Amino acid sequence: MPKDTEPQVPGETVEDLKRHSQDLKDRIEEQRRKSAMPVNSSLGNPEIDAENADGRRDIKDDEDG
Repeated sequence: MPKDTEPQVPGETVEDLKRHSQDLKDRIEEQRRKSAMPVNSSLGNPEIDAENADGRRDIKDDEDG
């Protein structure tokens, strides 16, 4: 089966499609960066969870804010 080098969308050139493709890839990467957790995040870190298990770092209700 021969490769189609012509775009299937009328009026679009291969260069236009490549540019649109790159724009989409850039937008996807930007969204991934916005929602990515930092590598050094303490979320779910068993060592930090164990340190905090005794409650000594908890804030008392009257000390909030």
